Amino acid sequence: MIDFLVNNGLSLATLAVVAFIQNMFFTWSSRSRNSGDPAYHRKVAWGSNGVWYLCQMLIIKQVWSAIRAGDVALVAIAGLVYIVATSEGSVLMMKWLLKKESGKRKVGAGQK
Repeated sequence: MIDFLVNNGLSLATLAVVAFIQNMFFTWSSRSRNSGDPAYHRKVAWGSNGVWYLCQMLIIKQVWSAIRAGDVALVAIAGLVYIVATSEGSVLMMKWLLKKESGKRKVGAGQK
């Protein structure tokens, strides 16, 4: 177990942090798309897509190397880290945005 953490801990921790941020941006982008402020959505979408791209590079690096090595446990752990981090990042961002959204930036502001 110690060997596993030494060899994979930093990569999994990096994946967790980036995936968490990625889904925070994804939730923010989804909500901004439903606001009445296109300029606001543009800024958020750039951030969302940039972090998504970085996250995909980490996933490919982590999972592909585990698949090539035949390390099914590492593939499963990386998947679990990704699922937990993205889910919790999304929930946290939704909580923050529910408190902060107002005016044109509030979800549904663009609807008549």
